[in-house]
Amino acid sequence: MTRELEELRDALVRAMVDSRDRSKRVVDVLMRSSVPGAVDLWIRTAGTASMDRVDARDWVGLLALLRRNHPQEFSDLKAIAAEYPAPLPPPTGTASGDTPGEPRSLAADGDTGVVVTGDNARAVTGGLTDHLTGDHIDFRDSAFHDRVVGVQHNHYGTVPAPAQWRPVGEVGPREFGVRPTRPVPGLPDVPPYVPRDRDEDLRTQLAGNSLVLVLGEPCVGKSYTAWQGVRSLEGHRLYAPDPGEDLRPLAAALQGNPGTYVVWLDELTGHLGPGGLDLRLLGRLNDLGAVVLATMSPDEYYRRRAGTAPGDRVVAAARTVELGREWSEAELARLAALDDRRAYPAYMWSGREGVASYFAVGHHLFDEWRRVGTQLEHPRGQLLVRAAVDFARCGVTGAVSAELLRRVQELYRAEDRESFEDALAWATAPMFGVSGLLVAGEEDGTWRAYGALVSEALRSGGDLEPVPDEVWWTLLDAAREPDAPLDFTAVLDAARTALHDRVEAGDAAVALGFARHTEGDEREGWLRRAAQAGDAESAGWLGRLLAERGDAGEAEPFLEKAASAGDAGAATLLGKLLRDRAMGWLRAGAELGDPEAAHRLGQLLMADIDIDGAAHWYDIAVGAGYAEVATSYAALLRLADEPHLVEVWFRRATDAGDPRAVQQLLFNPASHSVDETVRFLEAEAENGVAMQATNLGVFLEEHGRVAEAGSWYLKGHAGGDAYAAYCLAGLREREGASEGAQRWYRRAAAMGHPAARVALGETPDSPATVKE
Repeated sequence: MTRELEELRDALVRAMVDSRDRSKRVVDVLMRSSVPGAVDLWIRTAGTASMDRVDARDWVGLLALLRRNHPQEFSDLKAIAAEYPAPLPPPTGTASGDTPGEPRSLAADGDTGVVVTGDNARAVTGGLTDHLTGDHIDFRDSAFHDRVVGVQHNHYGTVPAPAQWRPVGEVGPREFGVRPTRPVPGLPDVPPYVPRDRDEDLRTQLAGNSLVLVLGEPCVGKSYTAWQGVRSLEGHRLYAPDPGEDLRPLAAALQGNPGTYVVWLDELTGHLGPGGLDLRLLGRLNDLGAVVLATMSPDEYYRRRAGTAPGDRVVAAARTVELGREWSEAELARLAALDDRRAYPAYMWSGREGVASYFAVGHHLFDEWRRVGTQLEHPRGQLLVRAAVDFARCGVTGAVSAELLRRVQELYRAEDRESFEDALAWATAPMFGVSGLLVAGEEDGTWRAYGALVSEALRSGGDLEPVPDEVWWTLLDAAREPDAPLDFTAVLDAARTALHDRVEAGDAAVALGFARHTEGDEREGWLRRAAQAGDAESAGWLGRLLAERGDAGEAEPFLEKAASAGDAGAATLLGKLLRDRAMGWLRAGAELGDPEAAHRLGQLLMADIDIDGAAHWYDIAVGAGYAEVATSYAALLRLADEPHLVEVWFRRATDAGDPRAVQQLLFNPASHSVDETVRFLEAEAENGVAMQATNLGVFLEEHGRVAEAGSWYLKGHAGGDAYAAYCLAGLREREGASEGAQRWYRRAAAMGHPAARVALGETPDSPATVKE
């Protein structure tokens, strides 16, 4: 099985060395696999005809991993390798009679088409320096005493044709290796170049013929910056060899062709080694008017420049310009001012990962997150990323704790097919050689979504699920926790914007959610919206708020709505407000002379144990001859510890048909001082209180003083007390004067006494028809 993988590895290397197209196809497959380190391994080995031992083992291990976990990508690599079969074994002989694998023997004076030259590819013919093809043997500084045997070193590869050297102005950024971003109708695949802070440094370095290295991590804009720098070299012609291409013929191509040239070596590592760039070739190219421009990662550069291998010495001789991943404020300002609708989202969301990375791989990361396969393979991981993206959509631009991510993720749905730890590990693992879907924050254990995911989510609009309401409320709650890294105002502003249409459409649940998380006037406004949309809970809250503020009249309809829906507290508060309002209006009525208002106001004051206040208004009702006050007045006298008067008032109420007075009369203690009661009632009666005159008559009759009682009944009747007429009717009836009794019953009934009407055979509520 290992042998199969080794053969596949060798075939892939041959394919990458032979064809730039196949090399790109290989890296596309590796990027799609998302296996960490796969693309980096391609960078280290692509274009190298013979891999060192470490790379060889790494390739076999990578292929084994792909075969096990990524069968589709493994199959794609096999298909590419099949297009480049293993070379045929060497023939046993040649037409020239030379034996393969052996040195070719050349006589010094033989006619074999051999050109004897000086430095590698130069011969002097007629005083002119010509580029020569064929075999080259350098005999300078040699002494020969016998036949000469020459050893031929075959350097494969063709000399670049003139057409391949193109004016720098004709070379586009895609040819420099600049990755396209997500296609947008009407816009180029590569956004316009944004001037970088190091552009001037690069132009300065390119002004002298040398090796110039643009250093930077993957996807920091090295190729685009190099392309822009090359365009400043007016009159230069450029050639971009494939990785692994034999570079030695380049010097021959320039020999005898004076001019200014640029050799572009994207990822210099792939152009070092046998047949690649070395110090001698670099010097020849520079002498012939060529500047060599290349890219390399900083780690690779600093590792190799201290080495002693031929390629390392080339690296050490380079002039460098290093690009950081995160853009400066000045660079971001230039980006924001760019006339391209893709620029501002990049300005907003590129973050520490950098603008170049945002454009190059951001859309690939978004697609990787959203694809169906991810949901199947990493269901909780996909939800974790969604939670992080929703955080940003909710106005949280910084990193949050993994625990808060977990809490929000669980609001979407429970997911048992993948543990939280595995999901987080997948979501944070680097993809495409650049970044994970989640990016570490400045504090340990904190994470945020890769900026391009947020930008793509906002761009996709309705294609992405809206943020659930509970996520908004959870974040607002979290923002109020001590030392919370969330900005409450930012989250609230984002929520207002995102949920505006639903609020305007009358969504009471959303309005109530806002009310629960705001204060002051804004909270009242949200409660009004929710209450007006029919939410009883909001109506109850609003009613309470208004009542506490003193707006009882406005509070009542909201409290009534809540009370009708079963809110006991709202019902109680409404009752209290109505009672208070009732007291105000009853006081107004009583002060305007209505005895019923005085009576009812006294009852409300009695409920508050305001004895003096109740007595004041009962006395006014009694003074106005309001008979219905009797029971209430008797209860007041009982509380005032005046038992000698209680019975009189309960008797009056009982005779008027008040059932409450009947029960109270049964339990009323007897008076302990007849004379004291008589004196009190006489004083009241003499002051013109008709009801008290009648009460005195009742009291005297109860104590056997019938004659005196009759005179007081007459006084009470004269004062307009219907009960006095009723008492006189009873007195006459007990004396046997039935005719006189009937006459007084008719008078009492005409005055509205209910018991008199009953005595006459009428209903208590029927209108009086008896005429004297």
